[in-house]
Amino acid sequence: MISFQDLQKSLELCVNSQNINQNNLNLWYQQIEGACLSEREEYQKKLELLLITSLFHHFPEIEIENLICESPDFIIKYKDKKIGLEVSEIINHFELKKKETQISKIFRNIEKYLEKIQQNFSGIYYLSLNEHDNDFHKKPEMVEQEIISCITENKKSKYVQKIRRTPYNKGVLLVLDYNLSLFDELNSEKIAQAIYKKNKKFRIYKKDVDECWLVLVSNMNNLASRYSYINHNKPLSSIKSPFSRILHIENLYSQMMYIK
Repeated sequence: MISFQDLQKSLELCVNSQNINQNNLNLWYQQIEGACLSEREEYQKKLELLLITSLFHHFPEIEIENLICESPDFIIKYKDKKIGLEVSEIINHFELKKKETQISKIFRNIEKYLEKIQQNFSGIYYLSLNEHDNDFHKKPEMVEQEIISCITENKKSKYVQKIRRTPYNKGVLLVLDYNLSLFDELNSEKIAQAIYKKNKKFRIYKKDVDECWLVLVSNMNNLASRYSYINHNKPLSSIKSPFSRILHIENLYSQMMYIK
């Protein structure tokens, strides 16, 4: 299911947590919205743009020349070169995707409720949840009500382990807290597989550009993409690829790894 609400919340979090020019993002989003794309294409393009926002920290000279192209995902100008950017999200925990979708739906419903009531509950709420409880995924309405009671009445709940709130004057945002396990690794083989997959399509990415870069992103706003460290069981530097540059970025601290 396409969720523009989730995308908008991710955008707000991105702007709030990183030093990003919201005017630029809004302008780019308006250009995408005016491009007569299908709903799915518009969502995908906005998501890809959101994924590469951390790239601008490391390459502030980048100018986007074409937002709407398909292969590669973007065409940029950098140091007098026309460069194609192909973007791919690294999913670390495929088994969590379904759970994350349900949690996002619960969060969006709670945000709507809190923004409607008289009291001001504006802020970003980082929640540590006991999602392993047997009822958690069977009774979403009950979970919603208990989280609301935790926030509005400071009541305890078996579903909520901890809540921390940070200032935010533009509404209410609920986020899964970054409770990363010391053993929550990202196997470098997953990164390698993403590179091999994109290598096969390089010929269609390289048209009409001077260089083509592959940007691999771990979206730390998503539970299924999070990791605490990379297990380099497969040396990424040994991977052969026709891409001029291969970068891996995580968008929590904007850390970037040069693979090529």
